[in-house]
Amino acid sequence: MRSRKWPRNKVLILFLAFIVLLNSAYLCAEEEEIDQPKEQYSVELGSFKTVPAMADVYLQIPSKLQHKAMVCRSGVNYILRCGASAKKNLIDPIFKELNDLGLRPIIVKGDLSNCSPAEPFFKSYGRTTPQQKKHVESTVISPPAYADLKDPAIRRYLQSGIVTVLPEVTTKVYLSNRDVNRITCMGGRPIKDIVYSKEKGISVKTDGSNAFVKFLISRDSMTGALQYAKVPSEFYVVCGQDTVYTLIATPRNIPAQAIQLVSREKEIKKNLSIFEGLSFERKILMLVKDTYRDTIPESFTVQLLNKPYKLFRYIDVILKRRVIAEGEGLQ
Repeated sequence: MRSRKWPRNKVLILFLAFIVLLNSAYLCAEEEEIDQPKEQYSVELGSFKTVPAMADVYLQIPSKLQHKAMVCRSGVNYILRCGASAKKNLIDPIFKELNDLGLRPIIVKGDLSNCSPAEPFFKSYGRTTPQQKKHVESTVISPPAYADLKDPAIRRYLQSGIVTVLPEVTTKVYLSNRDVNRITCMGGRPIKDIVYSKEKGISVKTDGSNAFVKFLISRDSMTGALQYAKVPSEFYVVCGQDTVYTLIATPRNIPAQAIQLVSREKEIKKNLSIFEGLSFERKILMLVKDTYRDTIPESFTVQLLNKPYKLFRYIDVILKRRVIAEGEGLQ
């Protein structure tokens, strides 16, 4: 009898041991699942109704962070996020860098299980149809083109290189409405102050002799498409102690611009000595005579314009040059 019952008991013992091991493995897996937080911190860049609109924002993410970008779904909308961590302090650097670019990110905490890497998403989306593939590759993979470079006037303006601005003369300049522009006080003079209209969506940071100007990018609440600044803005830059430069900046779809604020202190002192003791009327007469006789002092600034004015039907009027006497406010 013992020889018959022992195999049954042995089988029962082995079966119970197997159940115990299986239960232990299940508990360990459950503990591991509990240890991994379902909700993580991430940087959200907006909710979009269309993929092309989301792709436009994705292009603004620096290449070193694009591998951290994710596409999530919320109903019929797409949500673009960047970075994921259970610790908020690990997300803060990503938020700061994207915020400095004017993308207006926010830090959120939530379940990222329904998110997928952004780069494979855009590539797979581009393979759905030939038309979609062509559109997505042109908007996502190719670098953005500066549309305003097609304007002949803009091309001529950019061919002059770095733009120089003089004090006491209101100067019209073009700045990029998507990249960071730089304004520099030449001669090592620090920027004492810079006055501008913050309500127009402009971010300015100063560092010594440099000011970095960025037109903030907004987003259409309906389509999710990016909206770039178009309205001109005035900038009053104080270099050194009291030298004020006046800029009227028009934002355009062009590369980042560098503006140099030059000092002509020696020329200004010489101009003041030339007009010293003269009345305002005598100063104007002297400037007109010197310009007409082509005996313009070297301290004056001469700008060649050759700009036609259609004032009369049978007479051509051309503004050949502009003569400026810095320090006197005459031109």
